[in-house]
Amino acid sequence: MNNWTFVFLGFATAVFMGSALVSLFKTVRPNWSARRRRLIAAAVLPAITLIATATGMLVIATADHGGGKQMTDLALPALATFGGGFALLAWVGGLIGSTLASRRVER
Repeated sequence: MNNWTFVFLGFATAVFMGSALVSLFKTVRPNWSARRRRLIAAAVLPAITLIATATGMLVIATADHGGGKQMTDLALPALATFGGGFALLAWVGGLIGSTLASRRVER
């Protein structure tokens, strides 16, 4: 498995989740506008990703792993970079999925 598999899998998951959530919001919250449903559906997975990233950073910063201060200084920015990158990827994928699904639902 190469490194790009995780990126493609993350993008596909975001597209699917965005499309599923906008369809769910259509039935659960019919009084919301279509734009609001799309934006909230696209923001769910990035919010989960950022919460998981912050939790991971908190665990790394507070736990004593025996690796020393240098390893913690390397791990925190790396985790922030990967978490932020996947949150951005999830946002774009969620927007694409929610937009395509909302166009299908409205017709």
